[in-house]
Amino acid sequence: MGFLEAYLSFWKNYVNFTGRSSRSAYWYVILWNAIIISIFYILILVFTVFTAATSSVSDATGDFAFVMTSGSTLLILVLLVLYELATFIPMLALMVRRLHDSNKSGWFVLLSLIPFVGSIIMIIFMCMPSEPAFSDDFDF
Repeated sequence: MGFLEAYLSFWKNYVNFTGRSSRSAYWYVILWNAIIISIFYILILVFTVFTAATSSVSDATGDFAFVMTSGSTLLILVLLVLYELATFIPMLALMVRRLHDSNKSGWFVLLSLIPFVGSIIMIIFMCMPSEPAFSDDFDF
């Protein structure tokens, strides 16, 4: 699955908790989200520095008094929060499908609620190779 194809599949399977998802599909979506969130943070940094440089006020002694927050910084912050909220459920669904691809129960996603250790366990699970689906049919 390609870079753009994986991200489009991510949005098409918005709440699909069944099926399987390959390693490449998972990690391409992680990369897409990292790039998009980084752009939001860079924009927040740029507007904050620009606002601090243009609207800082000094008192009579020349000491730094305060920095006003610009409306554009708040708008970008709101857009960032909305993006993160919009990707929360699809990311859970993708993680469950990735766990299914390595023949694990989707309920293992709850391990990510354990502080520190849970995140490490989930990263290890997401890196595991795909395994063929388990079948109850035995051919002799």
